[in-house]
Amino acid sequence: MCWRTSVGRLAVALVLGGLHTAVPVAAQQTGSGSERVSGPVFIETVDVEVINIDVYVTDGDGQPVHGLTLEDFELLVDDRRVAISNFYAVEERGDDLWVRRGEADAERLTAPEPEDPLAPGLPERARPAVPSEQALHVVIYVDNLNLTPFNRNRVLRELRAFIREQLRPEDSVMLVSYNRSLDLLMPFTSDREKLNRALLELEETTGNRVHRNNERRDIVALINDVNLDTAGRRSSEQFQQGVREGRVIGGPIHLARNQLIAYAGSVRNDTDVSINALSSVVENLSAAPGRKAVVYVSDGVPMIAGEDMFHFIRDAYEDAVSLIEMASYDMSRRFQQLAAAANANRTSFYTIDARGLTVYSQGTVEQQAAGLPGQGMLIDQIRVTNLQSPLRLMARETGGRSIINANRVMPDLLKIARDFRNYYSLGYMPAVAGTGRLHTIEVRLKNRPRGVDVNYRRGFRTKSIESRMVEGTLSALNLNVYENPLGVRVQSLPAKRRPDGNYDLPLVVEVSWEDLTLIPREGVHHGRIRLWLAAKDEKDRSTEPRPTELTIAVPAERLSEIEGRRWRYGLELTMEGGYHDIGVGLRDDVGGRQSFLRYGVDVR
Repeated sequence: MCWRTSVGRLAVALVLGGLHTAVPVAAQQTGSGSERVSGPVFIETVDVEVINIDVYVTDGDGQPVHGLTLEDFELLVDDRRVAISNFYAVEERGDDLWVRRGEADAERLTAPEPEDPLAPGLPERARPAVPSEQALHVVIYVDNLNLTPFNRNRVLRELRAFIREQLRPEDSVMLVSYNRSLDLLMPFTSDREKLNRALLELEETTGNRVHRNNERRDIVALINDVNLDTAGRRSSEQFQQGVREGRVIGGPIHLARNQLIAYAGSVRNDTDVSINALSSVVENLSAAPGRKAVVYVSDGVPMIAGEDMFHFIRDAYEDAVSLIEMASYDMSRRFQQLAAAANANRTSFYTIDARGLTVYSQGTVEQQAAGLPGQGMLIDQIRVTNLQSPLRLMARETGGRSIINANRVMPDLLKIARDFRNYYSLGYMPAVAGTGRLHTIEVRLKNRPRGVDVNYRRGFRTKSIESRMVEGTLSALNLNVYENPLGVRVQSLPAKRRPDGNYDLPLVVEVSWEDLTLIPREGVHHGRIRLWLAAKDEKDRSTEPRPTELTIAVPAERLSEIEGRRWRYGLELTMEGGYHDIGVGLRDDVGGRQSFLRYGVDVR
């Protein structure tokens, strides 16, 4: 791909507004660009990360328990009790949300400032002042690779009602589908009508679980055919001797075994790419502030690819396969890694088995294996458990819920809606930040009444600044998920065509001086900014985020000149012609704040 950045390539940054304020780190010039800073400048990077643990407390009837305070909770990280630095409680009373911060009395949420970037077009009167760290982002993820159309559409009808009637106006919803490739059908929006139309259109698409079910049915038939040929000889010594010597295995049984291995390998590959796709969505949610919920709809995914068929053929012919062979088809570690990644990004899974109340397809006489009465139903039980286990694990480990064996999902969706609007958030500040280590979490409720359930994510992973900035930049680029507390703005100037047919695009990144933190030293006020850029073209070809370090130096006598003005940095990108999205991540290292946004430009 002929997309190249030349960040920091210019010998001199653009001079805008009469003040040269941004240069590559190597130059370390002053705000005017006319004086050198004497001696090295040491700037301490601020990295204060608060880990928020969302806790859902319900009574024996599944109703939210209200009125708890910070003193009612204990938080343990890696089996050691830690101090709770922040406490935030939300409860729904009628149509209103009430919050308590720390020990303060509960207060009704009021309308925030207009121009909420996460809810474009939302009437101001409907905008509760939910802090950004408590905002709710819901992803509806429809896994068409692992769905049959009938099951999917039945669930989608109830999901449409759930979005329309249960989510609040300020909640942002994204719609994603997957069928060997991710398709972002709707970026985060609060427009319920657009979401409804997108979900209706999704009902017209195909679902590939039908093909997988047919493959499984063919293997069952093949094993049964072999079974009928040998059922009368199964118990004979001659038959068992033939199995041991390989003579029987070399015949039709060997064919059934080969079919099984091919089937299990194909299922494993599909499961692997399905997990990759889910992981991609989870990672791209990094920059979204607040709580993230992924509502995952499928007909189940296997914990062990082909587990039921391994048992089936082994019960028919003991030496045909070994259950030890199943170890290479075990996907449990990958699902655990997915849950850990979700926990690292404060994302909970709410999983739905779209099959509803399952029936045993092999429970009829014609589906039984000859000589193995009742075995078909046992194999189906293994299959159901295998497909539902990942759904339960993903939900349990991330503090969500799983909807299993339910023909109507709305009653459970109502419980999910109650979770969204009734919860406690416990803030914790790690002693060491950015290690990348996975930490276990335990939340204890003091004097816990009988029947009360406490649900929360089971772990978190601290990230380095670099990891958070890279993930945030990709979130802005791929999902248009952005958070911009620094008020960063991006502008482009006319592109210049190069002899090789590409273009040089001048780009300007700017932020208000008032939003930057500067440290005075020897008559000069110093700051440091790090800038990450990534881009994606119309064919979804993208680049990895690339960082640039910038120092700021403003003499004390010139501070009055920057009041009410903006810091600017110019750079030049070399890119192909056509439309491009540019993901931007900017961090003020001194103030410890960062912004993420996406900028679109048509390069001509």
